Order: sequence, then C-alpha cells, then structure tokens
Amino acid sequence: MSFSCYFSVGRHNGRMSKALRKGAVFLAMTALLIASEAAAAQDKIILRAGAPAVGEIMAYNAQSGTVTLKTAQGEIPYPMANITRVELAERPAAAEGISAAAEERYPEAVEKLKPLVDKFLGLDAAWVPQAAGVLAEALARTGKTFESEQLADAILKAYPNSVFRFQGMIAKASSLVARQQMDPALALLAEVEKAFPPTAAPDAGSMQILSNLHFSKGQIYKAKGDKAKAYESFLTVASLYHQPAKRAAQALAEAEALRKEDPKLAVN
Repeated sequence: MSFSCYFSVGRHNGRMSKALRKGAVFLAMTALLIASEAAAAQDKIILRAGAPAVGEIMAYNAQSGTVTLKTAQGEIPYPMANITRVELAERPAAAEGISAAAEERYPEAVEKLKPLVDKFLGLDAAWVPQAAGVLAEALARTGKTFESEQLADAILKAYPNSVFRFQGMIAKASSLVARQQMDPALALLAEVEKAFPPTAAPDAGSMQILSNLHFSKGQIYKAKGDKAKAYESFLTVASLYHQPAKRAAQALAEAEALRKEDPKLAVN
C-alpha cells in the first residue's frame, strides 16, 4: 500500500475515532441527564393497596385531603385515606432558605421557603415543618408578625399529634420575640423543652426541634443581656443538637463572639 493510501486510511480512522469520542461523550451526558431527572423525581407514595406510586409530589391539599403526584402519565391526586406513608425528598430550596435565615438574609429565606411551605405543609417529612418554623422566624424578622403567627398556628393545626407541632410553638416564640416579649417567649420554649427528656437520644426530627429551641433561647438571652445563658444555649446547639449543620455553625459563631467579648464565659 502506498504512503498516500496509509495517510488516507489514517485520516479516515482519525475521523472515526473522533466521531466515536463525540458519540461516547454525548451518550454519557445523556445518561447523566436521565439519571439526574430520575433522581429529581424520587418521591414515593406508599399505598394501602397496590404498588407504591413513584414520581414528583407537586402539592398536598389539606382541604381535599389529597397528594398530587406527577408521573409520566400526568398529575394524579391520591386521597390521604388510601395512603400509608409519603416519602418526600427534600427540595434544594429548603436548605438554601434555611442557610439564608442562618445568615440573617431573611427576605431571601422567605422567598425560598414560602412556596415550599405553601405546597407541602402537613406532610410528614421532617424538613417540611423545619422549613415552616424557619419561615415563621424569617417572617417575624422582616416585620410580618401577623403572618408569622398565622403560620405558627398552621403548623400546630397541621401536626396536632406529631412531634412536629413543637415547631409551631417555637415559631410562636419567634413572634413573641419580634414583639419584644422575651419572658413569655422563654416560658413557651420551656414548655417545649419539658417534652424532650435530656437523656433521650433524639431522632432527626427531634434533633432539628431541639436545635431550633436552644438557638432561640440563645437569641433571647443575648437580647436580654444574659451572656452566660446565651453562651450555654449556643454551645448546646453546636455540641449536642448540631443538625441542621448550618444552624450549628451559626450557633458556634455566636458562642465564639460572646467568648471574645467576655473570656470568662464558661458552661456550668
């Protein structure tokens, strides 16, 4: 075979190799896209009868008592009477909104969390009442005390027999703080604290409630000028009730700032 022939074949093989590489990249990107779309739609409704329904939960309607699930067949409402359990994946905006509140960007927190709370409040996923409690705090911090109180009542109504109802009580305490009613707020938080024995190992839902509880106590004691109790409350969050992580980090920063102001501070 002549040199020109080898050169021609080489160019042909090079073009084929390049095309194969492009094709492989395209297939890999397509697979990743499909995988990400599938991961985004991994909510699940466990029915009393029949196979679980999998898709993306769009909303929960407390008035009609239905959960709307989006699948390839369209949006289907499922009556709660036919449901054993709902598995609702945490939405990215929930963590973003909670982080915004932790950094005192309260308007952004409201913007991120309100659509989620409007759609999902009442579902037994720990992140939903957590987001609702943080939203109530953010509303109070932005001067929307009435809306904050309404949301606190809605949380209590949505979870009357669940540990999540305590998020509503903590939200009510946030409204009292916004009105500068510190002692009534502390009394309300003391009621919540009584429901959690100190020796009990908290589950994920209780961990978040206790984190919010002690962080709120820290804020109140700080506002009242009681640095020792504020320091102890913030350290309790950072060391014992450290979920969500952003709140624990914020609590640690608050404790360190108080310690800088007064190096003699210590936990009793």
